[in-house]
Amino acid sequence: MKTLATVLTLAGSFLVLGGTASADPYWQEVTQTNKFHCTSVSHPTHDVTVKSCVVVNGDATQAVAIVANHGSSAVSLAAPNVVLYVNGVLTYDRDCLSSTLNGGFTRACFAPTQQRPCDAVMRAWSNVHVQGYGFAIWSPARQTCT
Repeated sequence: MKTLATVLTLAGSFLVLGGTASADPYWQEVTQTNKFHCTSVSHPTHDVTVKSCVVVNGDATQAVAIVANHGSSAVSLAAPNVVLYVNGVLTYDRDCLSSTLNGGFTRACFAPTQQRPCDAVMRAWSNVHVQGYGFAIWSPARQTCT
């Protein structure tokens, strides 16, 4: 019986670890690379920048919402929608939990990574709320494998 429990635990670990990369619904640290293709807007009253990004690495793609708090005061944030469109068709819509972002920090909510054909055109849409102010932002379009 103990051996069966061990085997089932290991099998469950492989299933969890072998899935698509995703940190939703939690906000995580982020390091942007040249694989991130983003549109950025600023909050009208707080020193905060919000980005909607599509990450393309070969045939792997992912939608990401990023919030950077350049001020000294904490702000509330949420992203009820982090969406990936493939060739104009919605493929997923993720909800990132409400959180507090302290001054001087940047956090991102990563939706799942998906594999797509090399001619697919990706675009992310993020609906992000900072201090109750909503941002609806499209990322630039990006073709996979480019």
